[in-house]
Amino acid sequence: MDRTKKAWINGLFLIITLFINTLGALGIVNGLSQKEVSDMYLTLITPAPSAFRIWSVIYSLLILSIIVMIIKKDDSYYKNAIDNITAPFRISCIFNIAWIVAFSYVQIELSALLILGFLISLLFICIKLKEIQLGKRFLLPLTFGFYTGWLFIATVVNISALLVKLKLDSFVLTNETWAIVMLVVAVILVFVALSKIRNAVFPLPVAWAYWGIYQFLKASEGFKGEFALLENVALVGIIFLVVMAAIQLYQNKFNLLPNKYDNNRMV
Repeated sequence: MDRTKKAWINGLFLIITLFINTLGALGIVNGLSQKEVSDMYLTLITPAPSAFRIWSVIYSLLILSIIVMIIKKDDSYYKNAIDNITAPFRISCIFNIAWIVAFSYVQIELSALLILGFLISLLFICIKLKEIQLGKRFLLPLTFGFYTGWLFIATVVNISALLVKLKLDSFVLTNETWAIVMLVVAVILVFVALSKIRNAVFPLPVAWAYWGIYQFLKASEGFKGEFALLENVALVGIIFLVVMAAIQLYQNKFNLLPNKYDNNRMV
């Protein structure tokens, strides 16, 4: 299949994914929105509702990226991008749609498996983008760095919701201690993933989620400041994550991904 068709079909996959996500957010799938299902299995590391506005940024970037890949399909960089990320991108869309359906039908165990597959497909895209990076190209690294970072923390929260459903969130340890362990382990895993994908953006959506967690822990509609230690852990986590991003940016010579060639072309 030629690249033009590949790029347009990628756009179709994205449109279908956005449509199903909209249905899920409106509660049209099984009569329950993602928020309503999430509230059924509320965890101490669930971010404040305002944190989820990042989806509008992510999907705007995805739409822009698809449009640019269609327009610049003959550019050498975007040729490589289309060839290398088309398959994992489509797989990520399928996992995204399947997750919406499973989560809306309160299949938390299945949704946890699906979101793991979703995350792995995005990490694979990030690895491929690192391999084909040219000069100061930033749109695709920015888009998929944000996307993968947010999916990373969404996966952690989904697994936490599963523990709540299975009533394992207070097994051996207290709820707060389990939450602290998950936040600390998440930061460690971000560090490990960052060492592989080298995308300076990747830790920032996770930091944003930690800020959302802190806000919900403090909020009157959340946990009303009952878990002071967990609040502090979230704040310290933000510092570590932002520092990771800054160090990676410096190591990349102030590019989102490390340069392989002396090529200063942008976008």
